[in-house]
Amino acid sequence: MYINHFSFHRPPFSAVPDVSGYYPAESIESARRTLLQVLENGTGIPLVFGETGMGKSLLLRMLEKVLENDCHVVYMANQRLRSPKSLYQHLLFSLHQSYCGMDENELRLLFLDNLRQAEMRRIVLLVDEAQSLGRATLEELRVLLHYNQNENDVSIRLVLAGSHRFEERLTHPHLHAFQQQVVARCYLEKFRREETDAEILWQLHQAGCETPDSLFPPEVRKTIHKLTEGVPRVVHQLCRQALIHAAESGLACVDETVVQTAWGILQQLPGCGNNIPGRNTHSMKSVTPEDSTSIIEFGALDDDEPMIPSFSATPMPDELVELPPRIPLSPESTETQPPTHKTEFANTTNTPVHRLDQTAWGETLSEKTAFSIKPPEVRQRESCQKLLDELTMMEQLLTEEISVINKMKKIENDSLSRRVRRASPTDILACFPEMQKKK
Repeated sequence: MYINHFSFHRPPFSAVPDVSGYYPAESIESARRTLLQVLENGTGIPLVFGETGMGKSLLLRMLEKVLENDCHVVYMANQRLRSPKSLYQHLLFSLHQSYCGMDENELRLLFLDNLRQAEMRRIVLLVDEAQSLGRATLEELRVLLHYNQNENDVSIRLVLAGSHRFEERLTHPHLHAFQQQVVARCYLEKFRREETDAEILWQLHQAGCETPDSLFPPEVRKTIHKLTEGVPRVVHQLCRQALIHAAESGLACVDETVVQTAWGILQQLPGCGNNIPGRNTHSMKSVTPEDSTSIIEFGALDDDEPMIPSFSATPMPDELVELPPRIPLSPESTETQPPTHKTEFANTTNTPVHRLDQTAWGETLSEKTAFSIKPPEVRQRESCQKLLDELTMMEQLLTEEISVINKMKKIENDSLSRRVRRASPTDILACFPEMQKKK
């Protein structure tokens, strides 16, 4: 719809890596030249690092386009190659060879044999999302680089692109030999302010827009850079969503209000035209062109649990106490009960308003209320005091038991050391006044 509305030849701001819309920003263009130089010399392994949306896939597609006429290029994207066997299966599949019913050694020999008989003397492996590769697969790729057709020609060349997590994985001691083969590290950075401007104008010009500067005015491009922080993929998404919203509104250009609305739709903010039935939405604060730095205000997230009213303003406790069954009040007690203050909570989640009578609940509940509203320090102090009381009681019981044992031993020793008349049960009990008290 927006393509016809703005008279574009093709959709600008493609959602997938588009080689025809490649803009040579400083970091990605520097990485492209470095990778081509390393692949031409065949001196080692070049690496590309960048977070999500920085243009790693677009860079590898550019290399594929440049090298496809001189060598066989195998582009491996989002492949979870956890073992050398899966690696060779994927390589044979790219060479249109059979890869079923063979073990790892047979697959390796078949791949090398096909490479020896291939018309193209070189094969370039472009691996995207390299952080998903297994350690054994990385070692197999390193060993493959040493396979030469002849003394002066390196048959297999390799480029790995991944996130910064992949760079951290390479520090493992088991990958020390792989690290020694790395000859170049390229880092893709975010767009600077002027690069975001140039990227937007370039994409519009490539799509056939005759006046890109008027379609996206300078203040709009500045807002786009501030919202997206210069991440290339997010810049494309926001510009494409702004064009769609402007076409639906029948506007001839993109203004700040359109950009803010498009950003709210991308971020799934309530009140931005992306309402979902059954969910609560709140109106978004409007941002004027004079104040583009205003903060968008919105209510609670949909994933949050509904607020449960409490009896006081005390913060929500860390632990919950089981709620005893509620005892219904009799009609007589309800009639004679004086009027009490009822707390009414605002209906913020499309749920009925709860009115709680604090006095009624206080009479029907035991000491254990619905929530333990004591602070953690008080609960910990009470728990320690209770444990101390139990230890004191155990100490008293043990003291009494030891006293009884000592007196029994004394009676036994006296009866063995001298002749005395046989003590009667009454005499023995007389030695234990505490037993008489218990009796």
